[in-house]
Amino acid sequence: MIAAAAALAVGLASCASFKHLTQVSDTFPPAKDCGKCHVEIYDEWSTSDHAHAYTNPQFHEATDDYAFGDCLSCHAPEPRLTAARPAVRTSGREEGVTCVSCHLEEGVLSGPLKPTGKVHPHPIGVRPEVYYDSGICGRCHEGTMAQWNAAPSEKSGCQQCHMEPARRKVTQATGGVSNLLVAMEKEIPVRRHGFRIPPDSQSLGYLVLSVGRSDTDVAITVENRCPHDLPTGDFGFRAVVLEVFARDERGGASPVGRWELTRELGTAIESHGSRTWTLPVPEDAVLTRAVLTRRSYGQDSILLAEIRLEGRTP
Repeated sequence: MIAAAAALAVGLASCASFKHLTQVSDTFPPAKDCGKCHVEIYDEWSTSDHAHAYTNPQFHEATDDYAFGDCLSCHAPEPRLTAARPAVRTSGREEGVTCVSCHLEEGVLSGPLKPTGKVHPHPIGVRPEVYYDSGICGRCHEGTMAQWNAAPSEKSGCQQCHMEPARRKVTQATGGVSNLLVAMEKEIPVRRHGFRIPPDSQSLGYLVLSVGRSDTDVAITVENRCPHDLPTGDFGFRAVVLEVFARDERGGASPVGRWELTRELGTAIESHGSRTWTLPVPEDAVLTRAVLTRRSYGQDSILLAEIRLEGRTP
C-alpha cells in the first residue's frame, strides 16, 4: 500500500514542473514559490531582518536612496550561494536576503539535511559542512566574522545562537498532492529561519549580569560570553543599554544609572571580556534592579538579561 502511494505521488509530482525553482535568467525563483512547500520556513523568513534587508527605511536612508553601491550586495545578494561576498542582483531586490541567496548552487537547491521524503520535486544537495559553518554568514557579516575568528576556540557557531532549534518536517502540506508527499516525510531536528537575537541571553549562558555591594555602593558587572563583541555589527546603529533602578519602601522606582555600549563610542565589550560599573544607591532603597537590553533603529528593545538585589546597602 505504501509503495503504491509512493508511486502515485511520484507520478503526480512529475506532472508538475518545478524547474523554475532552480533556474535563473532575468529573474529568479521568488521566496513565495519556495514557501508553497516550505511553509514554516517561509513564514519565519518573511518576518526576519533578512527578508527586509533591502526595503527597511533605515537602510534606504543610510544609502541615500540606494546610491552607495558597495552596500547593496549583502542586502540584495545574487541568487546563488557564493564562497565569498556575493554580488548584487539586478532584479527582485525587494526580497532582500532571499532563499536562493543561500540555497541555490548550480541548479541544485542545497541545505544541511538529507531529505526524508520519497519524492524530490527539485534537485537537492546535502552540504552540512557549508550550512553548519559560520563562514556562510561571514560572507556578509564580515566584521562579526573577524571577531568570531579571533574569539577563543571553544565557541558556538552563528547558527547555534541565531537559528532556534525545532523538530518538524522540512515541508508542510498545503492540500492536494502535497498532503500525500508530506505524509511520507519524517520529523527531524531543524533550525528556524528567524535569525533572531536570543532574548534573555543570560539564561542561555551568552551573557552574565551580576551585582555586588560594598558599604555604600553597588557594583554591576556585564560579562560577554558571546564569540563576538557586545554589541557587534559593521554598520548602522546598535546599542546595548545597561539601566539600574532603585525602589524604596513605598514602591517608588527611580533610575540611578544608565550606560550605552556601542561600537562607535568604543565601549563595546570584547568576546569573553567584562566591564564593571560602580554607583551609589539611595539609602532608602530596598531593591536594586539592573536591566540589559539591545536596541536598534526604532525596533522594540530586546531583553538580554536582568538581575535584582534586595535589601539596603549595609
